[in-house]
Amino acid sequence: MPFEFFIEWLYPLHLRHKKMFGIDAFYLEERIVFALCKNEKYHKDYGIWIATKKEHHQKLKHQLTSIRPLISIGIKTWLVLPENHDAFEEDAHTLVTLLKSGSPLIGNIPKKRKP
Repeated sequence: MPFEFFIEWLYPLHLRHKKMFGIDAFYLEERIVFALCKNEKYHKDYGIWIATKKEHHQKLKHQLTSIRPLISIGIKTWLVLPENHDAFEEDAHTLVTLLKSGSPLIGNIPKKRKP
């Protein structure tokens, strides 16, 4: 799994892991909060994908200097902390702080699948 250090930093949060689009997605209770991407299919977006809402993008950009919208897929609510950015680890640590504090800026409750 990519970015193991990030998962270690999140201890003792109780994260649930699921595969999503060939990447590793993580849930905190019912909210999807982030995904770790190192899938060649999404090579332009290697990094930590952040589940959020569009209305939170500006606030997050003030706290996480390296984030940007996803390029590989057209999901407009998600942002990515790109692995190749100089501030990647620093921003990853800030993201951990936000997650551990229960920030409302991070996470979405997925829509129920239709049977």
